[in-house]
Amino acid sequence: MKRAVAVLAALLTAASLVTGCGKPATPDRDNGGKITVVADPALAPILQPFETAFEQANPGTDVVIGYAAGRRATSQLSAVDVLVAPAATIATVPKSSPQSLGRTQLVVAVEPGNPRKIAKLADLAQAKVAICQAAVPCGDVAYEVLSKAGVTLAKPVEVADIKEAMDKLTLGNVEAALVYRTDALAAIGQVDSVEFAESAGAAEEFQVTTLSGSPNPAGAKAFLDLLTSADARTRFTEGGFTQSS
Repeated sequence: MKRAVAVLAALLTAASLVTGCGKPATPDRDNGGKITVVADPALAPILQPFETAFEQANPGTDVVIGYAAGRRATSQLSAVDVLVAPAATIATVPKSSPQSLGRTQLVVAVEPGNPRKIAKLADLAQAKVAICQAAVPCGDVAYEVLSKAGVTLAKPVEVADIKEAMDKLTLGNVEAALVYRTDALAAIGQVDSVEFAESAGAAEEFQVTTLSGSPNPAGAKAFLDLLTSADARTRFTEGGFTQSS
C-alpha cells in the first residue's frame, strides 16, 4: 500500500509539472503522437510514473519506453526520440546533447533482514553475488570498485542488467546483488540495502538526450523538459540520486 501511494504521489506531481509549464506545441502531431524512449533498466522504477503522467497531461501522445543497457541500448536508436542512460553510454551517440539527471551509487542489495550479515564490500568475497557483465555500465563500475578494494568474488553470477540482478536476488537465486541505490530503494520490502565505504567512488551519472533522427522532435523535447524540470529532479533525488550543486 505504501508503494502504491508513493507511485500515485509521483504521478500526480509529474502531471502538475507538465501542465504547469504549459503544454508543448505539437507533441501529439509528429509520428502520430508516439514518443519512443530507450532507457537503462535501472531507471524503470523512476520513469514509469512520468510516462503515465505525460500521456495524461498531453492527450494524443503515446510514450513507449523500452529498456536496454550498454550496446544493446545504442544499437536500436534509428527510430528513437529520447535516450536515458549512463553518461558513458550517451557519450557514444553522435550529435547528442545530454543533460544530467544526477548520480546514483552502488549498494549491496541483500535479502530482507540481511541473513548473511553483510556489512562491507569484503563480505561479498565468499557470497553468491549477482553482478552486471563488465560490458555494460553497471558492471564496469562494479568491477572497478571491487578491483580498487582488492575484493575478488568467488561465486559471481553475471547478469545483463540491474533488473536481472534484482530478479536473481528476490527469487532467492543469489545471496546479494551489486545494484544502484535507486533500484534498492524501489524494492523496499523485498530487499534490504547495505552501503559500503567505497560506494562514494562508485557513482554513475545518468543523462537524458533527444536524438538527431527523432521522428517526433517536439514530443522528444517535451519529455526531456519534463525529466529535467526542478520538480522531476526532486523526484529523482527521492529515488536515490544526488544532484550536482
